[in-house]
Amino acid sequence: MDSPFRPGFGKNPPYLAGRSQEISLLEDGLEIGQWAQQRGTLITGLRGVGKTVMLNHAKDIARENGWHVISETANKGFLERITAVHLPALLNSLDPKNPFRVTSINLAGLGSISIEYQDGRKEAPSFRSMAEEVCRLLDSHGGLLFTLDEINTSSIKELSVFAAEYQHLVRSDLEVAFIAAGLKGEVRRLLQSPATTFLRRCTEVPIKMLTPAQTYEAFRKPILDHGRTVSEEVLDYMVRAAQGYPFLVQLIGDYTWRESPQSTEIRLTDVKAGYRRARLSIGGFILEPSLSRLSPVDRSFLAAVASDSGPSRMEDIRRRMGDVDTNYASVYRQRLIDAGIIEPAGHGLVTIALPYLREYLREHIATEMAGDGTREAEGFPPPPEL
Repeated sequence: MDSPFRPGFGKNPPYLAGRSQEISLLEDGLEIGQWAQQRGTLITGLRGVGKTVMLNHAKDIARENGWHVISETANKGFLERITAVHLPALLNSLDPKNPFRVTSINLAGLGSISIEYQDGRKEAPSFRSMAEEVCRLLDSHGGLLFTLDEINTSSIKELSVFAAEYQHLVRSDLEVAFIAAGLKGEVRRLLQSPATTFLRRCTEVPIKMLTPAQTYEAFRKPILDHGRTVSEEVLDYMVRAAQGYPFLVQLIGDYTWRESPQSTEIRLTDVKAGYRRARLSIGGFILEPSLSRLSPVDRSFLAAVASDSGPSRMEDIRRRMGDVDTNYASVYRQRLIDAGIIEPAGHGLVTIALPYLREYLREHIATEMAGDGTREAEGFPPPPEL
């Protein structure tokens, strides 16, 4: 039997546990003829919580409701690809009796191209004029949705041009919508730029970690729906192992499923083996990429936090960093909160946000001590021993 779990980045699992509120917000924004605030939406969260999965789900919702979707990743050249590839292809599909081909591209500034029709006519439409023509052809029987994944500060110039053009479409009362997804820290930095005021008017849909009950269902339902059985003892182990982290749910679930694929029962020995493999994988998949953009001082701050087995006092962190100034430490505290690496844990306290990051930090940055990597304060029991 094929595994019902999808650990690859952006892979849609068959069951989205604990996301009903977020899905409802997206559905509200994609109702044709209703200009909800959610017509501009930012999906944010930590690495591995399911932002791209939610973006993919939004595209499915949109298509079911009559939207035509132009989907891109916000890396270099995304505006050129929308203008010179996606919009022309969409126009040709909507108006097959009047096809054209792109003959040249001139994307200085607003992204214009040259096109030639079969009868020899030539035009130089822009991003805006092509989007307007799409909406005219749809004639209130659908809308045009733009989605951008992995928005970040490196694409800020193209984002600002895209935003200016998109806002003209909005002011013309056209049936358009915009949904983007990005890491929490990257989106925070984008919102601080004067070039992206458009993003500040978008509705933020934060994708959070799962609760214990949601984690339980995220394991139980796919297993039962795909014809296998699992005991309460095994489910309890899986919940403790995943600690509510969606990527770990999919990774542990997939590894576990593949341990004894011919058996109708998911056994504790299977889960223990799957958990061990997942713990070995999470460093390269999630933890090191999450740390890769941090400065040496950020890492020093984290090493000071990792010295504790639970929440850390800011006074202790300052001392471990060499008695640095309070304001200096506060700057790096906020940087790491914005990046989703740490989170407040009470007055004067912070703790590590990602499961198992504490152990990883102790092994790679701080010391060789063992740690717990738990989310006990949020209702999770301690994870099982490897």
